[in-house]
Amino acid sequence: MKLTNGGIITALYDKGFYINRSFEELCLTQPEDVKAVYQSYKEAGSEIFFTNTFSANRPKLVEFGLQDRLEKIIRSSVSLLRSFQEDDCEVYGLLGPLGVMIEPLGKLSKEKAREYFHEILKLFDEENVDGFCLQGFHDLSELVTALQACAEVNAKKKVTVLFSVQENMRSSFGHSLEELLEHAVEFAQVDTVGICGEVGPSGALTALEIMRPLTTLNIAILPDAGLPRYVNDQYIYMTNPDYMAKFAKRFIQGGADIVGGGAGVHSQHIKAMNNSIRMLNVSEVATTSGDKTIKHIIPHGVYIEPSSEVKANVPLKQRNSLGAKLVSGEKIITVEVMPPKGIDFAKFHEHCEELEAAEVDFINIPDGARAIARMSSLQMAAYIKNNFKNLEPIPHVTTRDRNLLGLQGDLLGSHINGVRNLLLVTGDPPKLGNCPGATGVYDVDAIGLTHIASRFNQGLGLGGAPFGNPTDFVIGVALNPTTSNRELEIQRFKYKIEAGARYAITQPIYSVEAYESFMEELGPVNIPIIMGIWPLVSLRNAEFLRNEVPGVVVPKDVIQKMEQAGDDKLKATQVGMDIAMDVMDKAYNHVAGFQISAPFNKVKLAVDVINGVGLKGK
Repeated sequence: MKLTNGGIITALYDKGFYINRSFEELCLTQPEDVKAVYQSYKEAGSEIFFTNTFSANRPKLVEFGLQDRLEKIIRSSVSLLRSFQEDDCEVYGLLGPLGVMIEPLGKLSKEKAREYFHEILKLFDEENVDGFCLQGFHDLSELVTALQACAEVNAKKKVTVLFSVQENMRSSFGHSLEELLEHAVEFAQVDTVGICGEVGPSGALTALEIMRPLTTLNIAILPDAGLPRYVNDQYIYMTNPDYMAKFAKRFIQGGADIVGGGAGVHSQHIKAMNNSIRMLNVSEVATTSGDKTIKHIIPHGVYIEPSSEVKANVPLKQRNSLGAKLVSGEKIITVEVMPPKGIDFAKFHEHCEELEAAEVDFINIPDGARAIARMSSLQMAAYIKNNFKNLEPIPHVTTRDRNLLGLQGDLLGSHINGVRNLLLVTGDPPKLGNCPGATGVYDVDAIGLTHIASRFNQGLGLGGAPFGNPTDFVIGVALNPTTSNRELEIQRFKYKIEAGARYAITQPIYSVEAYESFMEELGPVNIPIIMGIWPLVSLRNAEFLRNEVPGVVVPKDVIQKMEQAGDDKLKATQVGMDIAMDVMDKAYNHVAGFQISAPFNKVKLAVDVINGVGLKGK
């Protein structure tokens, strides 16, 4: 078993080199800094090194005006690692995707793409690297083109292929691990396959479990250090070395021959992984495939989870009514009701009775919406669980008001009170609210909190330490399809799904066309989406939402309709209901259900909207 280096780019980023430049050029301009990063990995135990050339190809270097320096970058990247080869370490020339679509999906021809790859691989071969490494290819056609170029340059040079797949175990182009493996093993010089980046340790272990039975080739597992968090203009990976070390052991026990890391994996992680692996009692066995004999690391004995008392997590459809509906596809109807500002909750209790009588299955409870202090959403959820048989709470949980210890404690405490549904949100900043002296904690954002809850569902604490039986939360997140920054919203939403979200609820939608446009840009998602609906009751209400509530977009045509209703309260309410019902009718076949907000806690109005659309009868 061998260790690779970790994430070169993120290690250089942490040294202060910002993302608006070519990190590959640093091999020329800052060679000592680059070599220092590699040296730290070597001292931590790395034996296999990949050159700092992931984006060193003409199409990508053109973005920085560096295409004419390609040869110098390639040769210098190998030169930096030359001394490691003398110490019996292996140096692989790293080749990444071109960053442009090739035919049939794009305009770049396969012949031209092969020329680009051929140019780089020839330079690596002239520099006498120990092998080629193809990493991060999502398009199967581009991967095969690169493999063909490897064979043309040197058919005897061994090749490692490191796939990039998402949590669904498919590349972003939809190719399964089985497909990627099938095409890679057609090339005789491929002797190692595996995973690098895009998924964290847990996802990488899933990939290993799929690949190991399918091939006798060496398998390399190089996960990212979890999901990145953007803090103070920096991307930070939260997964600690101990957690990576535990999974390194599991990788070896699961049949991996090589382990290491991708983005966010630093020398401390590699050192911890090295120490963990060396404590394993293992031996080598040989397997044969055709005329190949491959050695693999096999552990003595069977790996046992930290506690034999830990129970398997309850399947989603068996956790509660929400989980069952999410799995079955039955439409979900929930009404959002604000908790009281004081301790008098008689009205809130009446609202719950109204919803139960109307046969509404779920009630959403915001957590200090607009940063206004109200009764705890988790406490109210526990109250509902204990006092209503047919009404299931969906409390919102923000990361604004609690540090990491408080968040974990509250989630675990709510679980013992029967609360299973969660809607995890970052929360509005305190300055919007009615407590001028309040501060925002934000130890993590909604993505980080989703990761924590997902870890709990595996019986693991934030640091990866087991705590016994797993929780069985049904984890939901927010989605804002009408945001002005679609790219960021899409990126964050995908991170939420990767972190463990099982459903999403949108901000209030007033334009189905805008929603569909966003969803088209987002692309296929594998979790149900519940559309937020907020029936308007007046022009002032519409203007307030449009101008003062973060994340809510009320189009001009909706404002105009409310203007036409004038000061007639009954007419304005009816117009607002008509707008809401029209949106719901149009969106019915495109969403998993609806969350109807009760404006000013007018629950009857929300129920009238449900009945007006006839949702209970559909």
